[in-house]
Amino acid sequence: MSINYKALGMRVKQIRQENQLSQARLSELIDKTPSYVSYMETGNRSMSLDTFVQIANALGAPTDILLAEQLHGDSISASVELTMLLADTTESERLIILHTVKSLKEALRVYRRQPPRNSR
Repeated sequence: MSINYKALGMRVKQIRQENQLSQARLSELIDKTPSYVSYMETGNRSMSLDTFVQIANALGAPTDILLAEQLHGDSISASVELTMLLADTTESERLIILHTVKSLKEALRVYRRQPPRNSR
């Protein structure tokens, strides 16, 4: 499998724009030229792993979000979707959601081991 740099660049551009960053500002944050950022966003230029991590950090974006189009499988898709859903939450909201999900997971496992009795 090879990396689809066009899809990766489009994702970087989308997140950069959502963060209201110009190509010039992103280029400053990753110590590259604005033309490099432009070429990378159009898929005309690939990037090193170091640059990829710098971009993820500069955008505040999890790497799995940037690579969403590259990943396959239901569990990966679900993980990416969950990460995207949590992206705009506060720390306290994330903690509440985490506690809720942990409680739900435990309840599902208890239910699976001991189905409720028929209440008729």
